[in-house]
Amino acid sequence: MPQDIDPNARREVNNALISAGSTAVAQMIVAANSSIAKRRKNKEARAKSEAGEKAASEEKSNAAKQKDGVSS
Repeated sequence: MPQDIDPNARREVNNALISAGSTAVAQMIVAANSSIAKRRKNKEARAKSEAGEKAASEEKSNAAKQKDGVSS
């Protein structure tokens, strides 16, 4: 665990969760899981987009080399 987390803050969060009730805690868990899924989906989309851009850039570079008479 990180050293810079205030133990009092953790205690306050734990107490708030305990007093919030099971419905509120369940809603927080659903929201957290949804956020994780959204981040994962965005990361995969970003990686796919970057891979496509890289492939297009390499294709353009290879085409320019072939046009100049230099083979790769």
